[in-house]
Amino acid sequence: MGIKSSYTEDAQEAASVFLEAINTALKENGLALLADPDNPPDVYEGHLFGRSELDHHSSRVLANLGALACSSRYCPNLALIRDNPFRVAFLPIDFSIPLGTGYFEQIGGERIQIWIGSLPQLQSELNACAIDLGIELNQEQLSDEVATAINQFQPLYVGDTAALAEDERTAWLALYEGTRLAMNHKVALSLAG
Repeated sequence: MGIKSSYTEDAQEAASVFLEAINTALKENGLALLADPDNPPDVYEGHLFGRSELDHHSSRVLANLGALACSSRYCPNLALIRDNPFRVAFLPIDFSIPLGTGYFEQIGGERIQIWIGSLPQLQSELNACAIDLGIELNQEQLSDEVATAINQFQPLYVGDTAALAEDERTAWLALYEGTRLAMNHKVALSLAG
């Protein structure tokens, strides 16, 4: 949760530069600026990240989830994760398409521009992706029972082979919970790998 908290203590200068680049991009697009909390909210309940037991997925699994979502529908925010699961931030601000920032990081030996997306738009894309994964939402909300079933790799409906249980559904749940919690706390969700 938050931008600065996604960087190590030694990299706080880079976090400040990224935050400045985020606010420059927001200002250039006529959007409200991001206030990053000094003390991000603690969203863990024991070992659970929200309702997700598996918040430790590799970047590859998150990128694969983004690719799966983008293969069946237009998902520009999930495409950010597909293209760069190592550093991306989603803001508690509603804007239609992701924005490039003037901030770059060295990733895999390449200088990569870091983009920002919108949490409300990411939530909408995750809700649509749930259909592809056989995850039932009730009025666009995930029930505690379905979250528990995902954590336990259980079939979600009659005839479900649970082939998507371990990677795709659990990665979806971690992103869904991160998005839900970040929106509830009005803080950025920052992925760093």
